[in-house]
Amino acid sequence: MHGVATGDDSPAQDAAAYPRGTQPWLMLSYLTLLFVLSFVDRNMMRSMVDPIRASLGISDVQISLLEGAAFATLYSIMIIPMGFAADRFNRRTLLGAAVVGWSGMTMLAGFASSYRMLFVSRMGLGVGEAALQPCAMSMIRDSFPPQRRAWPLAIYTTAPLVGSALALVIGGALYGFAKSGGASGIPILGSIEPWQFAMVVPGLFGLCLGLTIFLFREPRRVDVDAGESAGLKDSLRHMRGNVGLYVLVFGAAVLWSLANTGWSAWLAPAIERQHHLPPEVVGPTAGTIALICSAIGSLGAGFLIDRRSLAGDRDAILKISIWLQALQIVPVIGMFTVQGTTGVWVCLALSNLLIGSMPIAAFAIITEITPGHHIGKIVALFNLAQNFLGQTIGSAVFAFVGEEVIGGPLGIAWAIILCYPLIMAVSLVLSVMLMRARRRFLARNG
Repeated sequence: MHGVATGDDSPAQDAAAYPRGTQPWLMLSYLTLLFVLSFVDRNMMRSMVDPIRASLGISDVQISLLEGAAFATLYSIMIIPMGFAADRFNRRTLLGAAVVGWSGMTMLAGFASSYRMLFVSRMGLGVGEAALQPCAMSMIRDSFPPQRRAWPLAIYTTAPLVGSALALVIGGALYGFAKSGGASGIPILGSIEPWQFAMVVPGLFGLCLGLTIFLFREPRRVDVDAGESAGLKDSLRHMRGNVGLYVLVFGAAVLWSLANTGWSAWLAPAIERQHHLPPEVVGPTAGTIALICSAIGSLGAGFLIDRRSLAGDRDAILKISIWLQALQIVPVIGMFTVQGTTGVWVCLALSNLLIGSMPIAAFAIITEITPGHHIGKIVALFNLAQNFLGQTIGSAVFAFVGEEVIGGPLGIAWAIILCYPLIMAVSLVLSVMLMRARRRFLARNG
C-alpha cells in the first residue's frame, strides 16, 4: 500500500469502506460552511480598503501586506504541524478548536486601533485557518469513494468563491449599517468605527459555529491500518515518486491562485476609484453578483466534469478547466476597460461564472494520487504553496505594479489589465502539461 500512488483499492472494496446515508453529506455541508466562513474572515477587509486606509493612515502596499503577508506568515509556519496533526489525531476536535481560535482573532482585528495590532491579529487568523484544509480534505477523502468524490469536491471548492463574495456583501452591508448609526445602541460595538464593527460580527458567528462540530462523528480513516502513520520524509518520498504530477498540479494551481487573488483582492477599490462609488454600494453589488455566479459556475463545472467523465472522457477534469480558465481572461480585462458600471457588472458576472474549475481539478488530482496516511501533510504542503506564493504574492504584486510602477488612483486597474493575462497564460501551459502527465500516470497505474 505504501508504494501505490493512488491509495485506493478496488471500487467494490471502496464502496464498502465508506460511510453511507446522510451523515457524509451533512458533514460535507458543515465543512463547506466552515470554508466559506474562513474566506469571509480573511477577505472582509476588501470591501473597506479605503476606510481602513483613512482610519489608520496607511498605503495600498501596507493593505496588501495585511491581506497577504500578515495572514500567510504564521499560516505557512503552522500548516505543516497541522497536517501532521490531521494525519495522527482526532480531526473533529482539532478543527473545532481552530475555528474558535480564528474567530477570536477576527474579533480582535475588529477592535484594532493601530496598523501593528491589525497586523498581529491577521497573523493569528492564519494560525487557526491552517488546520482547516488538512482536516477537511482528509475527512472528505474518508467519507466519499473516488468514483463519487468529484461532486463533493465541487461543492466544497465553491466555498472560497462564495466566501470571498460574501465578504464583499456582508462587509459592505455591515459597514453601511454602522455608518448610518444602526449600531449606535449596541453595547461596546456601538462605540467602534464602522469598518471595525463589520469585522467583529463575523467573528461572533464563528465562535458559535465552531462549537457545533461535535454534532458530527469523526469519519473512520480509509486505507490506513490501525496505528499506521507516516512522517514528513515518507510523504516527501511519495511525492518524489510522482514528482512530475505534483510539481505541475502545485504550479498550475499556485499561478491560478496568484492571478485570481490579485484581481479579486483589488476589485472593490478599483471599481470605487474608477467610477467614484462608495464601499456600501460596490461591496454588496459586486459581492451579490460574485456569490450567485461563482456558485453556479463552480457547481456547473463539477456537474459537467462528472457527466463527461461518466461518458468515458478521462481528461474531462482538465480539459474543461483549461477552456474555462482561458475564456475567463476576456471578462476580467473587460471589467476595467468597459465604460459605465453596467458593463462592469456584466463582466464581473461572466468572470465568476468561469472561475471555479481549477480548485476542483487540483483537489481531485491530489486525492487521486495521494494515499490516506499522507493526505493531511500533502494537502498542507499544497495549501502552503497556494496561500504563501499564490494569495500573498498575488495581492502584493498587483499592488506594487499599480502603486509603484504605474502610479495614480487608477494604477491598480491597469495592473490587473497587464498582470492577469500574463500569469494565467503560464498557468494554462502548466495545466496542459498536467493533463498529459496525468494521462501517463493513469495508464501506468490502471
